[in-house]
Amino acid sequence: MAKKKIKYIGGNLPDNISDLLLNADEQDLRIMTLLLMSVDENGEIPDGVLVEDILGLSKSEVDASFKFWQGAGVIGAVRSVKKKPAEQESAQKINVPTAHRNGAVESNGVDNYRSAELATILERRDVTACFVDEAQRVFGKTFNAYDVNIVVGLIEQYGFEEEAVLVILAYVLRMGKRSVRYAEKIAISLYDDGITSAEDTVAKIAEMEESKEIVSQIKKMYGFGSRALTNTEEALFTKWTRKYGYDIDVIRIAYDITVNAIQKPAPKYTDKIIEKWYSEGLRTVSEIEERENAKRTDEASEKDPQKSYELDDFFSAAMNRSFNDLK
Repeated sequence: MAKKKIKYIGGNLPDNISDLLLNADEQDLRIMTLLLMSVDENGEIPDGVLVEDILGLSKSEVDASFKFWQGAGVIGAVRSVKKKPAEQESAQKINVPTAHRNGAVESNGVDNYRSAELATILERRDVTACFVDEAQRVFGKTFNAYDVNIVVGLIEQYGFEEEAVLVILAYVLRMGKRSVRYAEKIAISLYDDGITSAEDTVAKIAEMEESKEIVSQIKKMYGFGSRALTNTEEALFTKWTRKYGYDIDVIRIAYDITVNAIQKPAPKYTDKIIEKWYSEGLRTVSEIEERENAKRTDEASEKDPQKSYELDDFFSAAMNRSFNDLK
């Protein structure tokens, strides 16, 4: 991939700066600020800018932001210059992937369509003429050119069904978000999981909403109130609900065991309990209660010396009877 540069430096600003600032999130602005501090006098982004490490972001977050700025026309490719063989061997290129599946780059992201290109796409009926109107109706606002680029690109480049994009927009609206850019992030996450059909999108979003509701109940159970979850807490709660598929009743049992054991709520301690249940194939409340009751019975037997002596006497008597029968 060609070396990248920032097209607007030295006080120059793109004509659509207001739209960019409206659609850019805090993460996008932090990354762009770092890049502006790193570029040379020609705006070229130097090799080895460790954006993830410096800003504490994941690679996928940085990749998505690069794609946003590229699609907006702020970041572009440096015009290639023929190099000598020795220079070619030592040259390092910046790899800025966008949408991906299992770490393998599948797409360069939503391109910035021109009006003529959008018209051609509509004429080919790759995207139906009424789709954009329906998308605007679902989202409750009139799209600007940047928004249209995103929703059309999700179909044209990523292969989403039109109905799937409408479902994503409705989901984002229910979350209280008003940015098509946020819908694009959700879509890329689904794409990474191999989900592009309307049926699979509906099922996955239903799962995500159910998980979100259970996480809200977990927060209340732990007494976190309205404060935001830490990254660790969110990762644990999401794992319990989405990866393991446990409901709130199962998690409440693990919570009670935690508090009884260490006299305080501790998500990491609870996680060990839940991980063990999952590894043992326990999925339902009844299975877990049966396992925990058996465990308590075994522990009570080990702690009761009188019962242990009685069992020893029983086995000794049984062995003696068997021995006498053999005489």
